Amino acid sequence: MICLLDSNLRIVECNHGWDKFASENGGIGVSGEEVREKSILDFTPQVLRRFYEFKYAEAWRLRGQWIGFDYDCSSAEKYRLFHMALHAFNDSRLLVVNSQLRERVSPLPAHDRSAKDTSYRMADGRVTMCAHCRRSKRQDNPKTWDWVARFVAQPGPNVAHDLCAQCREYFYPPHFAAVKEAG
Repeated sequence: MICLLDSNLRIVECNHGWDKFASENGGIGVSGEEVREKSILDFTPQVLRRFYEFKYAEAWRLRGQWIGFDYDCSSAEKYRLFHMALHAFNDSRLLVVNSQLRERVSPLPAHDRSAKDTSYRMADGRVTMCAHCRRSKRQDNPKTWDWVARFVAQPGPNVAHDLCAQCREYFYPPHFAAVKEAG
């Protein structure tokens, strides 16, 4: 999947791979045509915006050099690892290339099927899902995050995003150090 951003991080263009990925993963309202001229950050969970803003700024600072990082984008059944590569051009455009590195049957253990949806739903009906690994936070035990395939397969509009402790500490430590020190 490839997209081109302008200097305000608005999407200028997306390739067919963008549309194909959105279609295969149940994306609604995110075709290339529908996202054009919108900020890429509009499609980024709030909890990860600071990280992505930092990465886009780093690409602008290192204009002409490629920077990148790996991230999870798993489906309900498959573990998928992607690499995002960023390259800023001198004409104030930023090329974003997402490449799939790995796909396999999910190694995450299934959650306890006897656990009711109410174990995961907040009082307002939302489920908190990790924006990185997509595990769901238990409301009856907030330090526990389970792989609940049905929430990944059909998250619906009632999803709140956060980061589980493992993803926050392993994938994003420098970006959340101040949060940890303050909290």
